[in-house]
Amino acid sequence: MKHTRKFLYVAAVSLIGIGACNKQTYIDYNTNPEVIYNISPEEQFTNGAIALFDADFEYYYDYYRIMMPWMQYFTPQNGNSVTFMTDIGNFNQRRGYFYSRVGNVLTDVLEIIKKLPESEQANRQHQVAITKILMTYYALYTTETNGSIPYTEAFRARYGGTVTPKYDTQEELFNIFDADLKAAIATLKAGGSEQISFGSADLYYNGDPAKWAKAANALRLRLAMRWGKRNAAKQQEIVNEVLAGDLLTSNSDNLEFVSSSSHAGAGGNWDPSGALFKGSKSLVDFMYTTNDPRIRIFFQKNAFSQENVDLAKDQGILPATAVASSKRYIGGFASPDAAVDPANAKYYNNNRIFRNINGTNQPLDTLSRIQYRLFCPGIANPVVANPSPGTGLITFPMLTYSEQLFFRAELAAKGITGENAAQLYEAAVKASMRYYDVMGNRAQVFDYTPLTDEEVDAAYEHPLVKFDASKALDQIASQSYIHFFKQANEGWALYKRTGMPNTNTVLAFEQILANGVAQNMPRRPLINLPLTSDRNFANAKAAIDQMASDPEFGAGPGDIFGRIWWDKQ
Repeated sequence: MKHTRKFLYVAAVSLIGIGACNKQTYIDYNTNPEVIYNISPEEQFTNGAIALFDADFEYYYDYYRIMMPWMQYFTPQNGNSVTFMTDIGNFNQRRGYFYSRVGNVLTDVLEIIKKLPESEQANRQHQVAITKILMTYYALYTTETNGSIPYTEAFRARYGGTVTPKYDTQEELFNIFDADLKAAIATLKAGGSEQISFGSADLYYNGDPAKWAKAANALRLRLAMRWGKRNAAKQQEIVNEVLAGDLLTSNSDNLEFVSSSSHAGAGGNWDPSGALFKGSKSLVDFMYTTNDPRIRIFFQKNAFSQENVDLAKDQGILPATAVASSKRYIGGFASPDAAVDPANAKYYNNNRIFRNINGTNQPLDTLSRIQYRLFCPGIANPVVANPSPGTGLITFPMLTYSEQLFFRAELAAKGITGENAAQLYEAAVKASMRYYDVMGNRAQVFDYTPLTDEEVDAAYEHPLVKFDASKALDQIASQSYIHFFKQANEGWALYKRTGMPNTNTVLAFEQILANGVAQNMPRRPLINLPLTSDRNFANAKAAIDQMASDPEFGAGPGDIFGRIWWDKQ
């Protein structure tokens, strides 16, 4: 399927901490009630659905160069710089996308419905509920690293609201999100044959209210996990209600965005191949040791096949004594000091080029590159003759069956529920393996080979993977971390929430040393205070002052090691 980009950004930014450039244009758009295009709720919902995943700058900066290296999913070609844990320029693209695109477009859907006759509004309550679920999804994504944000008064200026919206605290937001999700679920479950479906305009579930109700419950559970350290009673309340409701029951229920290779085509900000990212040693070693079949979906084998080694020896690139190794998945060091250690120099010899069997020049890499097409399926295979662009599909996981199972397993292992942690964990691990097989097949990753049930079962039986009650939380966190390879924000949130993986877990992180100094994991991006000339300066300043009243907020808005409200020690 090809999702055509047809954004109609009919509502401009509500002047919340954005610079003074073109303010009058923003004000005109925000305050003129006639500036609404003749567009249906269905069309604008499609625009909103695509807007969530048109964030190419976010992948270029936030994912590829910040969160994924931090979380040791992969490293740059020659290893991380000594300042990679604090180089955060352009980080936090999600905030800008929420206020300039996603929130405005989804608000338009709700406002377009409000302008319809009352009888038709009544028949579009499923559409309202689904739109609010999607809005809540991205609003949670935005607040969880930014803390207090404008929400209840945001996006409202040109519908009679204010150009200076107040900031809602994160605690207030979490309560609002949960209430909105509960209401949406109730609406969707109420049914009604007269309800107008989004149908094919819904690029996620084709307007299926039952699947959207399940997704809303899955999002409530994600929210509940964030509540844990702040309000255990609230967490318990949400968990009990979620488990009593409709749950995701297979990968076919996953909330995901699937699009053609042209959405994230070769080249540009989507393309990770130019940086030659390599898998991180901690992750690659663990997956190789445990025979995890996802390894071939995540990473490419290195170039040291017997065939390539023989060719390189014949061409004088390798000495005649060189031998091929059976281990062709090798990760790069995440620690800057390890990457420049002379003892590890053999891993970083990237200058050896040989002529492969296809007659093309190929680097004789020791380290395993990531599977570029998992992130950008339009990339051509550079090692074949006359390479052509890939034609596969890209998958953006949002809420998955495995995530829900991992959360349930964690809650059971902690005694918060009476469910069977071992059964839930096993189902989560196996469902994750099968889902990545689906994503790899869609993307046409290089050298794709389907996973087999025998591989999945055997990988689970490995002693480091198979459920052990004595290290249950460790195993659950380690496997959750692997599952979030395509959702680095969730991997980072997992670390902030549990402190795992770490250097002592089953999947052991590498200790990060830069010039001999141990590095700490950042907890948030910079929180920028707008200029005093900004119309919403007073509300922004008040929000930062309120957050700073919590000692865990750190040394100020520029302290990336300070904590947002939910991220309590």
